[in-house]
Amino acid sequence: MRTFLASPPVSAFAMVMGLSGLSLIWFKFAAIVAYPEAIMVANIFGLLATLVFLILSLGLLRKQWVSPEKLIEEWNHPVKSAFFGAISVGVCLLAAVIYHYSVTLAEYVWLSGAALHLVAMLAVLNAWVHRENLQAAHACPVWFIPAVGNVVIPLGGVRLGYIELSWFFYGIGLIFWVVLLSLVMYRLMFVQPELPDRLKPTMAIFLAPPTVAFSSWIALTGQDGSAPLDGFGHILIAIGLFFALFLLLQFKRFAKLPFFMSWWAYSFPSASFTIALFNYSYFSPHFIYVAYMAMVFSTVLIMGLFFRTLMAIHMKDPHWVD
Repeated sequence: MRTFLASPPVSAFAMVMGLSGLSLIWFKFAAIVAYPEAIMVANIFGLLATLVFLILSLGLLRKQWVSPEKLIEEWNHPVKSAFFGAISVGVCLLAAVIYHYSVTLAEYVWLSGAALHLVAMLAVLNAWVHRENLQAAHACPVWFIPAVGNVVIPLGGVRLGYIELSWFFYGIGLIFWVVLLSLVMYRLMFVQPELPDRLKPTMAIFLAPPTVAFSSWIALTGQDGSAPLDGFGHILIAIGLFFALFLLLQFKRFAKLPFFMSWWAYSFPSASFTIALFNYSYFSPHFIYVAYMAMVFSTVLIMGLFFRTLMAIHMKDPHWVD
């Protein structure tokens, strides 16, 4: 365990995204049903996400100090480099969680996360454009993290009053979602060999962009269910539902795979899908029951991943973390 915590892979920050998303699910549930117990559960998951972020951040700083060549190797990797965006996305999600405790602290955290994500996005895009060894076979759903992570930022930004800045990131996220969706689908359909087993769970990331974009869209446009959902909102939630069905068809294939760190790719998309369903239920009330089922699934999934990760760290499994 000490080895992992002392030098965590940058992909481990997907844990922060998943746990923060789980906390936001329970805050959303608490707002709907008004159960004090739900707020307590949300607080526990929020504190867990914060603790994991601090531990991973300290480990990453130590890694930079003791063995910077490992960090450079991850940055130069055509797939792993995309996970650097998970750090800033995690910070912005933590800001949305912290908002329920302190608006002032949430503002500082959100501004830091937004600035960090802009730097990460520019750096990753620059690397993609100028990296000579980049090939079509390297494209995979992980690439969505830095690019489409932009649509996560309005989740906290709108509440904090940064409307124009939230629109800035939202627009960037949408355009790169379209571009990268085309590239990744081309790779999956026409480039051989298929994704290696270690990366197959990352296909769950397809679910995140439309569902996060939906929640950010209704926040940016001020839609609260008092009027019918607009057309673009319907399009986004429909795409999210479609990818959810698509992933259900992949269940048997994914169930046969060993446990990798990439399994955490299921965590945040399932959380964002659940939150989107709760938001959609304001416009279509019967979807609240689907949201409840998704909440149970996401909670069991993410906590299962967390405890399975602790087991893998304790057993010093050399394969799951790469």
